Amino acid sequence: MAESLRETLLSDENKDEFVADARTVLDAEVKSKRGPTGMVIKGAYKTVNAVHASFVNSVIRVLLPDFLASLQPHWDDFAASGNDDFAAFLSDRGDEAANSLLEVVDRRAEGSSYRSVVKLYGQLRGQAHKHVVATVPAVGRLIQGSMATS
Repeated sequence: MAESLRETLLSDENKDEFVADARTVLDAEVKSKRGPTGMVIKGAYKTVNAVHASFVNSVIRVLLPDFLASLQPHWDDFAASGNDDFAAFLSDRGDEAANSLLEVVDRRAEGSSYRSVVKLYGQLRGQAHKHVVATVPAVGRLIQGSMATS
C-alpha cells in the first residue's frame, strides 16, 4: 500500500505548508471562474472570507483529513499503476473523485453552525460537481508535489 496521504501531508512538519498550498490552489481556482456562475462563486467566496478572516483556512484544516482519506484509494491505485502524473490519473476519475470530495463537504455542511455559509453552499451545490471535476487536476498536482517533497 502507498504512503498515507493524511499521515504524510498532515504531519506536524508538513501540515502548515500543505494547508497554505491548498489555500493557494483554492484561491486560484475561485479566481479562474468565469461567467455568471463564476460571479456567484466569487461573490460567495468573498462573503465567506468576510465572515471571518481565518474562516477559509479553518475550514481547510477541518476538511483536509476527510478529503485526503477520500482520495487515498485513488492515490493507492495511482501508486500501483506505475503512472507518473497523479493530476492526469485523478482527472481520468474526475467524476468519482469529485463525488468523494463533495460527500465530505455535504456531511460537514449538515452539522455546521454557520448557517449563512451553509445557505451559500446550498445555493451553489447544484453546480458544484462540475467545478470540483475541473479542479481535480490542480488537487492532483498539489498532492503529488507535496508527497514528493515530504
